[in-house]
Amino acid sequence: MKTLTILLTTLLFITIAEVQAQINSPISNPLDGFAPFIGGEWHLDGTLQVFEWGIGNKSVRSRSYFVINGERKLVSEGYWFWHPGEKVIKGFFTAINMPVNFFEYTSEFSEGTLVSQLVSYDNAGNPTTYKETMNPTSGPEYVWKLYQGQAEIMGGTFTKTE
Repeated sequence: MKTLTILLTTLLFITIAEVQAQINSPISNPLDGFAPFIGGEWHLDGTLQVFEWGIGNKSVRSRSYFVINGERKLVSEGYWFWHPGEKVIKGFFTAINMPVNFFEYTSEFSEGTLVSQLVSYDNAGNPTTYKETMNPTSGPEYVWKLYQGQAEIMGGTFTKTE
């Protein structure tokens, strides 16, 4: 009986130590790679993007605008989040005044670059598959590229203003 008590007490202390270690160690957030994009406004040729943290940094809200005659027109918004079951960053976005109205993202960070496989859906529900990259530079910029297959079909450098 004494041996069993010692064994149970030892297991209890080990369990308490493991729980305490988990509480004291910071848990890495899979969305941390979005940090360079958060805050300010990102401009490129009559477009503007804004990124902000969602509650508890568990999501990233993105809004895209067309700037027409100095006036902003919201044309797309959505969220990226860590999907705990799929173990991947997912994103869902809706759009207006564009040839597409819904985007579904599966994203990851590779050496600081956000790499997304995405499917856009037009008003009839027809899907088109793309790859998108967003690569922050050392300055207040990021390089954006959109690919269909192996061909780059759009791209540019967004510049941040506060």
